[in-house]
Amino acid sequence: MSLFVTMTGMIRVDEVERVATPQRILEKITPQREPAEVRTVEREFAPIVEVALPPMPPVSKIASKVGGLPVPVLKTDGWLVSRDVINFRPPAPQAIGERVAQAVRQPTASYPPAMARIGQGGTCEVHFSLSTRGLPYDISATCSHPGFEKEAAKAVGKAQFLPEIRQGVPVESHNYVYPMEFRLQ
Repeated sequence: MSLFVTMTGMIRVDEVERVATPQRILEKITPQREPAEVRTVEREFAPIVEVALPPMPPVSKIASKVGGLPVPVLKTDGWLVSRDVINFRPPAPQAIGERVAQAVRQPTASYPPAMARIGQGGTCEVHFSLSTRGLPYDISATCSHPGFEKEAAKAVGKAQFLPEIRQGVPVESHNYVYPMEFRLQ
């Protein structure tokens, strides 16, 4: 606080003198150019030139040099065929009808080390639901030995599926069962 008072005391407004500066008026801030003269040139259109395309030869027979795909053999003896313009367009998008959920990336489980040590094998049924993006959720595993349940649920959780589609729209689907078998070889 004392520093503030000291600094305020050091600044004195009566010591500052204002010097009057002459005011100048700027008439033009940017230079103005005179409008350029507009020139027009009269030109004639280019004449239309008729170009005759050579006639398209007819297909006379199918001959194949290599077994499998047929190769057309063309005759060029004066047969006139009109040439039409062919427009290539990408196919129009079509809605997907109905689809049952399908696995894109299969569940892959690793063998639990504790079960491998005792030489135990078993089977599991993993129950789950799928979101509209094909991601599994609500996962529960029922196994012949409880040591496999955690690994089976983890494997299905990492899998990817194409979602079920009804009337062209992806929907959530429930009550899926994925069977798994753990076997030592």
